[in-house]
Amino acid sequence: MSFELRTNNQEVSARREKIEQDIEVFRAKIAEKFSGESLAKIAEALDFMLKIHLPQADRADGRPFASHPLAVAEKVMELSDNPELTIAALIHDGVEDQADRIFVERNNRKYPHRKSVPLDINENLKEKYKNTLRNRSFKEIKDRFGDKVEYYIQNMTNHDYNSLAEDANLTGEEKQDFINDHYAEHVEEIMGDPELFTLKLADLSVNIDLHSMDSQSEKHVKLKRKYKSVIEAVLARLKTLEPDHLLYSKKDEIAAELTKIYQEQYE
Repeated sequence: MSFELRTNNQEVSARREKIEQDIEVFRAKIAEKFSGESLAKIAEALDFMLKIHLPQADRADGRPFASHPLAVAEKVMELSDNPELTIAALIHDGVEDQADRIFVERNNRKYPHRKSVPLDINENLKEKYKNTLRNRSFKEIKDRFGDKVEYYIQNMTNHDYNSLAEDANLTGEEKQDFINDHYAEHVEEIMGDPELFTLKLADLSVNIDLHSMDSQSEKHVKLKRKYKSVIEAVLARLKTLEPDHLLYSKKDEIAAELTKIYQEQYE
């Protein structure tokens, strides 16, 4: 059978309207930079991203979540001509945040003529079947966008540090420190691969700019605590890049951008 996830179509339409101009600007940019099969695959990834992320709750800054992967993909295009990195940028948060929707996309693509039934995957079910949903989601990404894109997404997807912290009975600041430390370690691992580093830099450059958030809010304080040491590690890594590194020619520009945000918002 095929599935239909319960979706608030009014909210989806409202979110799309908010970022419609951004979507059209992005379409123009990819049409200028890419052509042929590469352009077609990026356009497919854009539609895929919108389908899975427009139903998602807005970000802490009040913007539709889909605005984030759009911004990350634009940043990736400034740093690289690799179309697969642009595709990965568009869907880099899909498995982590919306594995249930990717699972349904896969099911319905493979079994399009079977009877459609409504499906309500609540948070408890998402947690219970998290591994199944993630594994099927990675397979869908591989089938649709190829091995390399799946590799990027596999490595960009954060591990479930929150559950690990809860299983260790950590609470409060101990729990947050545990999560932040392991997130920082994950970023360190990513920096060893030039293509993954490019993707993560684009993601970080969007995430670390907290200027639109209330600086006194709990979310702001939490994110500032999460990203401070990571920015420092990235700046240190940029200084050691070899001339043949993918990002070498842009390292000073990248460092200047990150340093400006760091000095204005994290010191």
